Amino acid sequence: MSSVDATALQDWAGAVLATQGVGSADAALTARLLVRTSLRGIDTHGIARLPGYVDRLASGEVNAQARPRTEETAPGWLRCDGGGGLGQVEATHAVEEALARARQQPLVACHIRATGHLGALAVYVAAAAEQGFFALLCQRTPPVMALPGANGPVIGNNPLAFALPATGRAPLVFDMAHSVVARGHVAQAAREGQTTIPPDWALGPDSQPTTDPVRALQGAMQPIAGHKGLGLAMLVECLAASMGGIAPEATSGTAGSAANASAFALVINPALATGREAFDASVAAWLQTYLQAGGPGARYPGQRQAVCEQQRSLDGIPLPPGLRAALHALGDRAGLPLPG
Repeated sequence: MSSVDATALQDWAGAVLATQGVGSADAALTARLLVRTSLRGIDTHGIARLPGYVDRLASGEVNAQARPRTEETAPGWLRCDGGGGLGQVEATHAVEEALARARQQPLVACHIRATGHLGALAVYVAAAAEQGFFALLCQRTPPVMALPGANGPVIGNNPLAFALPATGRAPLVFDMAHSVVARGHVAQAAREGQTTIPPDWALGPDSQPTTDPVRALQGAMQPIAGHKGLGLAMLVECLAASMGGIAPEATSGTAGSAANASAFALVINPALATGREAFDASVAAWLQTYLQAGGPGARYPGQRQAVCEQQRSLDGIPLPPGLRAALHALGDRAGLPLPG
């Protein structure tokens, strides 16, 4: 598998987005977050998402010129309207607005509406933790998940991520969808020509478990831990939909990758909520207990991604054949050959 230099790939991705009318700053930001996602090893949600984003921009499903607007409707409660623009731009704006206010108060929440697909949530909460804050972010998706026997998808896989700073260590960063695997893994398997996936990943259009990735994309994802996964997805519905008054039919677009999604962000400033010293001591103590008890190879969430980011920054981002072909085709259409 060949690799592409991260900086060259980021510049190229930004230029491709600009061909769709995205402003230079927004294109550069979106490209940076997609590439950082790939650098951290979250390959299903990194540069692999660029062709889909370009298609949505070209169709007008995503507004290239949208400008997010945020207002504080109550103390510590923000509402951000993304205007149907790129999720990377809207989510970054919302989280930065929450961080700015959290420098003066312990806790700030923000409901985000009318935003494109956010990609991997990890990059937003990691950025907050790198500035010393705890952050949580969750996103409502169109229904893509069900238990065997359902009449169709019943709820989104509704990803959720959180991160917190760990003094002297990489931030703890946890990011998950509430399906057994993110739907992007099934799409990746189909794109790369794999003929089988594990039987607990997804249901076919007949609502029965399938090992065929193509049939899985026509059906639904299976939740983690059965009804418990559905319950956690409902938590995200409460925060990312109901807290903003979002009706079920308001989120549309390709399953699992809505063009007008809604989300919820929470930022806590430990220095104001608990005191920096007490917070840092508590995190250090329980992380040390976790790592010692876990044995020589123990890691906490986020460590693997941090190491991967360092390594890929040196070695480049690996592109499997199917993805490389898709990016080549995208570059040819844009008149911007894929680097490397």
